[in-house]
This record gives sequence, structure tokens and C-alpha cells, in this order.
Amino acid sequence: MSLSRGARPERTAAAEAFYDPAEASKYEASARMGKTQRHLAERALHLLDIRQPGAMLLDLGCGTGFSGAPLERAGHVWIGLDVSEGMLKAARVPTRRRDVLCADIGAPLWIRKRIVDGAVSISAVQWLCHATKAGHDPAKRVRQFFRGLKAVLVPGARAVLQVYPEQQSDMMLLRDKAVEAGFTGSLVVDYPRSERSKKLFLVLIAPAAAPPAAAAKPGGGARQRGGGKGVRRAPALSGGRGGVAKGKGRRGEGRGGGGRGGGGSGDARRRPKGQNVERGDRPL
Repeated sequence: MSLSRGARPERTAAAEAFYDPAEASKYEASARMGKTQRHLAERALHLLDIRQPGAMLLDLGCGTGFSGAPLERAGHVWIGLDVSEGMLKAARVPTRRRDVLCADIGAPLWIRKRIVDGAVSISAVQWLCHATKAGHDPAKRVRQFFRGLKAVLVPGARAVLQVYPEQQSDMMLLRDKAVEAGFTGSLVVDYPRSERSKKLFLVLIAPAAAPPAAAAKPGGGARQRGGGKGVRRAPALSGGRGGVAKGKGRRGEGRGGGGRGGGGSGDARRRPKGQNVERGDRPL
């Protein structure tokens, strides 16, 4: 489906209608889109903070599999969910360490509970903030999304959601429903002083498992245990309410927008890994 310049796909049609076979084919063939999505996924993987290979990861809104490629290169196995069969057709590669399913992330997730060591989502979750079909209630769908995400994550695991909210109320809706579901964490903003290059990552930490009553020690609680092989559990990210500078940021090219890979490819292409990124962290 064609998109006029400056328009957001979320305002055009439901995701499965917008990403029809023709649009999915064009998306898969775009070298710029692939490079942008892969670099955003690399940044999300860094924020996920999994130190050892072999984790089971979930890619929410995986599209054609661009964002899953960095997960594979890091030695992880991943499950991808997307509502567009046209996009998933390109993502299905039997020889890769992946499995993809056609699913609406705003509906219940039919995945076993507590088996996922971490989750990422690139340029997809903001779709839930829009009623793209008759009967869609954004607040209910966002609530269901975070409930389902919490259910499939092992206790203490992280989820990193890169989003392009259209307005502040969309970001607040995502934040409020994440907290309501029991997540802690922070909003990490790369290049916070540049409207052209700014990227938002909602970094969430699932609730840790409550220790069994019999294991509690006098004078203190039992030591909490996180699940997932090779996954480093960490407390909620912290940071001042102002921006926290981590090295010198570089401004990219192109303006951020909605949909998948809506940000310009320039900033994603040159974004350095690790801490050499100007960023602002705001606790939830």
C-alpha cells in the first residue's frame, strides 16, 4: 500500500493490510530499510544486556526478519511474531536459528509461559496506540500486550522496545500500561537533543520471582533467582530526569517517523555501539 510523504502508516490501515504482499516485497528489497532495522536491533540487543549466547529471544513485530539477524549473529535463537503474512514469508528461512508465527501482538500470545530470556521490538509497538480496525481499543490492546509479554518472559528478564510514538500521550499510554503490568525500567533516549536523530527505547525489566516461603531466611528474604541461561539480571536502569551524556553524540540524516524503520538511515548507520552514544535515561 502506497504511503504519501510525511504520513504515518498507523493512520493509513491495519498493519496486515498496509504490509500487503506488494509492500512486503518492496520492504524486503530495500537496502536502506534493512540497514536501519539491523542497526536499531543491534542497539536494542546491547540494552538487553545478555552476556552469553544461547538465549531464547522474542522479536515482536519481526517483519521480514531484518531485526532478527543481529540476534542470530550473537548466537541466540529467536521466535518472531508479526501480523502480516506477507512480511513473514520473507522471514521464514528453515536453515536459520529462528521460528516465526503470524500473530497480533495486541491479542493474547500463544506462547508457553516463562520460556523467553529477553524480547526486542523494532518500530512496531506504536501501532497498538491506534485503533486501526473497528472494535480496537488502544488502551485495552496495550494492556494485553504487556500482560502477555510479562507472562512469557522468565522472571527478571528484559524487554527492549524501540518505538516511534506519534505524540506524548502514546508514550504515556505505553509507560502506564507497562508499569501496571508490573514492569520496572526506564526510557532510554539516544541523541535526546536532536529531533532528527532521536531514538526512543523503552527498556523494561520483568518482575523477579517471589522466593518460596520455605526458603526465606530469618532476618532477610531469600536470594532471588532469575531465569534464562546466560542472562545477566540487573536492577532497574537509573538516570537523572535531565539528559545524561554518554560520550559525544552524532547527528544523523533523515527525520524519524512512524512505521517500521521510520527513522533516517544516516543516524542508525553511524550509531556507535556501547556507551559512545549521547543519551538520556528517564526512570519509569
